Amino acid sequence: MLYGTASSTDFARKLGAIIEDNTIKVDENMATNVSGLYACGDCTGGLLQISKAVYEGSVAGLACGKYLRKQSINE
Repeated sequence: MLYGTASSTDFARKLGAIIEDNTIKVDENMATNVSGLYACGDCTGGLLQISKAVYEGSVAGLACGKYLRKQSINE
């Protein structure tokens, strides 16, 4: 029996991300206000297109890699 699943915005909200108009608020690097949390695609609003999601995923992935490298240097 399927009881439903939490949306990405529900999950992000629980982690402390800012949600506006039922979308996750991100900056130009797809980073949220929560350090190390990135979002992309439909959950960030705007055009609901695969090409946009792929682009944003690439931006988020590169930014996340940079974030993780910075964290390992600081440890």
